[in-house]
Amino acid sequence: MPDTELSSGTSVGADRSIDAGPSFFGITIPRSDGTGGVVVLILLSMLGGFILNLTPCVLPVIPIKIMTLSQHAATPGRALTLGLWMTIGVVAFWLAIGLPVVFFASVTDPSRIFGIWWVTFGVGILIGVMGIGIMGLFTLSLPQSTYLINPKADTAWGSFLFGVMTAVLGLPCFGFVAGALFAGAATLPPAVTLLIFGSIGVGMGAPYLVLSANPKMVEKIPRTGPASELVKQVMGLLLIAAAAYFVGSGLIVLVAEMPWMGRQLHWWAIAIALILAGSWLVLRTFQITSRSGPRVFWTLVALVLAVFPTLYAIEATDKAKVTWQELEALGGETSTAFSTKVWNPYTPERFQAARDAGKTVIVDFTAEWCINCKALKAAVLDDQPVKGRLQEDESIVSFTADNSARSAPGWNLMKELGQTGIPLLAIWGPDDSKDMPWESTAYTSVQVMDALEERTTESDGG
Repeated sequence: MPDTELSSGTSVGADRSIDAGPSFFGITIPRSDGTGGVVVLILLSMLGGFILNLTPCVLPVIPIKIMTLSQHAATPGRALTLGLWMTIGVVAFWLAIGLPVVFFASVTDPSRIFGIWWVTFGVGILIGVMGIGIMGLFTLSLPQSTYLINPKADTAWGSFLFGVMTAVLGLPCFGFVAGALFAGAATLPPAVTLLIFGSIGVGMGAPYLVLSANPKMVEKIPRTGPASELVKQVMGLLLIAAAAYFVGSGLIVLVAEMPWMGRQLHWWAIAIALILAGSWLVLRTFQITSRSGPRVFWTLVALVLAVFPTLYAIEATDKAKVTWQELEALGGETSTAFSTKVWNPYTPERFQAARDAGKTVIVDFTAEWCINCKALKAAVLDDQPVKGRLQEDESIVSFTADNSARSAPGWNLMKELGQTGIPLLAIWGPDDSKDMPWESTAYTSVQVMDALEERTTESDGG
């Protein structure tokens, strides 16, 4: 009898869960296979579209949109017409977004879209560019042919595109609405799904239609002068803040998927910046002069600016990946296990384990901000013959003591050695005391090879 009651209770609980339907921000939604559930989803979609106007993706530019619209609102009727076309543009954009959702069910989970690091990162970059542009720090001159599509809000077509552009701004924050909404719409027919997306557009575009129908409300917005410029600048900064959020989120996902990228991001940032600098140099050179000599010369300069940093970033990333994979095979970075094939991150425990194993130990004291350290390592330790010796001799264990932070454990080891600055290279033979290694702050390949030969020979003799 108790088993029967338990079974019955479980069944009833399950039925109640199904009948209750999903929830949207804590609001219980009726089952979506009925008319009531669909109506509620549509209303909530309209609410979600309205909420998009209040998100960091859209809110900062609303005053700009309103001021632009008001400039062409000569009469109430004209303003209402332009506002209607703008609203139609918003709705059309969200209907277009709904089409792939209908054909690709996986897209209905927005976390999967923005879980792709380059999507989230790219959205952040786009928002950041918009923010910088709004602040008036640059203007873009498009080819004359592109102006055949009139983007000005004084025509029906221009207002329509104006609405599309407004809706685009809401796309990055779409997950805020969709994550809660489409839990209840996953099994809906395609037509209803499109209706829901259209309802998002209606909710998002409604405020602009209301403002266009009430020109006096629009007239209260400052149009020119220092006040309006200040508003634009503040809105631009808010957009940049939103961009930082998305860029940061994308980088977090990137590092989560590729942990070895964590210490390489700044090199990629440098490479990207120099690629942009080189591209801008070539573009402006071709605009300024038609002479082939300067064009060829500065194009070569641009290639140097772009190619070498990119190659360095690729090489550094490949090394970091190999090191991470090697250490993961040994139990991760927190393990005391060490590898003789890669540069191990220095920890006192791993260092002592290598010493206890009778290995010759080499420690490169460096930091991310120390350009001299990196140049010296690239010229000596990462080049032949030292590179080959370190990779092939299993009696040698190499460590990188990254002293970028003041709390890095490498500083304590340097203190024991009586050293205070970097770069510094120290090599211990199996019989050397901890405070008596071979040390150098400006070493050559010959010096390092001789030091290694002397200590590994002593090890073999022992």
